[in-house]
Amino acid sequence: MDELIALTEKAWEANRNGDAAFYDRFLTEDVLSVSPWGVVTDRAAILRGFAENQNPYTRTDQSDHRVVMLTEDSAIHTSTVEIDMLVGGTTERTMRVYATTSLVRRDGEWKAAHFQITPAPER
Repeated sequence: MDELIALTEKAWEANRNGDAAFYDRFLTEDVLSVSPWGVVTDRAAILRGFAENQNPYTRTDQSDHRVVMLTEDSAIHTSTVEIDMLVGGTTERTMRVYATTSLVRRDGEWKAAHFQITPAPER
């Protein structure tokens, strides 16, 4: 479970850095993502979004980690994430979300098959 939590931390770091190469390795070919606004995107759109990095995250703090092992090679990780971002490159904004990632192990490596971000209530 610690391995999966560490992997999701790397994913958030790659998100902050606009590291599309990390996500190219991390995502399954048929991955789907659901944004906080209900927009569903596929692999090509996800990678394009990370490469463009239009709303760069400057801070991502995960807490409340939970991992459910579905099988030896599949798991669900969920956490609460507080995110600081620059909107349009200038406006600072903080949001709190619940992040859920469905992971599968393929050829010995964990990959994201699905992830969803859901708005969390303000504290």
